[in-house]
Amino acid sequence: MVGQLRVGMVPLASLNPMQLIKPLAEKYPALQFSLLSMTSEQIIDGVSRNQLDLGICYLQHLDEGQFKIARLPQTRMGLLHDKRHFDFSAGTPGWETLATLPLGFLTKGMYYRESIEISFKAKGLTPRYVFESDSTFQIIQAVQAGICCAIMPLNNGLEALSDNLEILPIAETHVDSQLALIMRQQEPVSTLAEKCFAEAQGIFG
Repeated sequence: MVGQLRVGMVPLASLNPMQLIKPLAEKYPALQFSLLSMTSEQIIDGVSRNQLDLGICYLQHLDEGQFKIARLPQTRMGLLHDKRHFDFSAGTPGWETLATLPLGFLTKGMYYRESIEISFKAKGLTPRYVFESDSTFQIIQAVQAGICCAIMPLNNGLEALSDNLEILPIAETHVDSQLALIMRQQEPVSTLAEKCFAEAQGIFG
C-alpha cells in the first residue's frame, strides 16, 4: 500500500498516536503519514470533506450516521510534573491541592480544557492558571522549566519524553465525551482510508 495517510487528532487525547502509526509503518513501509493537531469540529469537517482520511476526536458534535466509528478508551487524567521542581512522593494531591498549584492549560475553546474546568467547578474550586498555549509541546516545555504542572491524559506517552517527567493518576477524573476514531461513511472513500481504518480497529481492539 502506498500514498499518504492524513490523520487529524485532538490535542491531549488519551492515546499515543504512534500506537497507530508505528504498526502501519512497519506493515506498509511505502506509506507516508500526515498527523495534524486540530479541534474535534475541524476534524469532523475535514473527514466529511475528504481532506482527512481518518480522525481521532470527541463524539460530542458528531452526526454518527455520516461516519464509521471505532470507540476508544475513556480519557482519564493525571498530573504531569517535572520531578526537579515538584515533589509528590506522598502521592497525587487531592483536588483542593490541585487548585493551589500553578497549572498550564490548552487555550480556551479546546474540549479537553473545558472538561478540566468542569471537574474543578463541580467541586467548587477555581484552578490557578499561570500558562496557556494551543501547543502541547509548549505546555511540556513550561512544565520542564518548572513554571507549572499540567493536567494531562494518561496513556499518551508524554512522561516518556524525559526521565524528569512523571504523571500521577488523579482520582475521579475523566473527559465526559467519548473519544473515537472516525472515517467518512459515504462514497467516495479511499481504499487507503478503508484499509487503515480496519487496521486501526484491530490495533485498538
